[in-house]
Amino acid sequence: MKMEIPAERRARILHLLKEKRIVRVDELSRDLDVSVITIRRDLACMESEGLLERTHGGAIQSHVQINEPSYLDKGQTNVPIKKAIAKKTVSLIEPGETVYINSGSTTALVIHELVQIPRLTIVSNNAAALYNLETAADCEFILTGGTLRTGTGCLVGEGALDPLSQSYPTTSIIGIDGISLRRGLTSHNPHEAAVSRKMIEQTAGRVIVVADSSKIGTLSLHYIASISSVSFLITDSLPDPSMKKDFFAAGVRLIVLNDLE
Repeated sequence: MKMEIPAERRARILHLLKEKRIVRVDELSRDLDVSVITIRRDLACMESEGLLERTHGGAIQSHVQINEPSYLDKGQTNVPIKKAIAKKTVSLIEPGETVYINSGSTTALVIHELVQIPRLTIVSNNAAALYNLETAADCEFILTGGTLRTGTGCLVGEGALDPLSQSYPTTSIIGIDGISLRRGLTSHNPHEAAVSRKMIEQTAGRVIVVADSSKIGTLSLHYIASISSVSFLITDSLPDPSMKKDFFAAGVRLIVLNDLE
């Protein structure tokens, strides 16, 4: 039956998104018995309301994350995936580089792999990563100063930002709470967002974002940087394979672990 009322049609689209997390324009056009142009108009309207994020072939569910999980909870979530992302990330780093790396549970795992690369200089505000950290003899690990955020294990504030202004790293490795093609990289905390933003701004070479697939389409409260600032995104999977075209159009090189298996 053709659904003439836009509000009813969009409610149905939203219901399908909650069920599947992704919808496709051609399928919606057929199932709702309206034109492709009408569906695209619906998706554009719903995106402006923050209900979804459009992709090359349709849309994915947009999730706004308000409450910040504890570092302990983050550290116990998707651990095998995060370890696989960490190992893949480290394979891109060459001996002798200077690397900035921010706070987070995934980046903590990256640090534990990175410190075995010879002649590497690592600058980080990720104090939680120091637990059981053993560096190679010729790998230098520099912890920024700053104020320790209780429960997150990261250093923030001017004491963390000032040391980052002293170098131009060859690579920055950035963990995020959300990544959106339209709204960019986001963080739960404004102070952590400021540190991540500074790392990206100072980077003379690549910006590598590490994020499991739950972060794609998720929007947190505080802006870090636009998607155009990202050189690589390393993740385990994509909500919608057609998003490869969207990331490519934005200049982002994707490394999807499930595609490499």
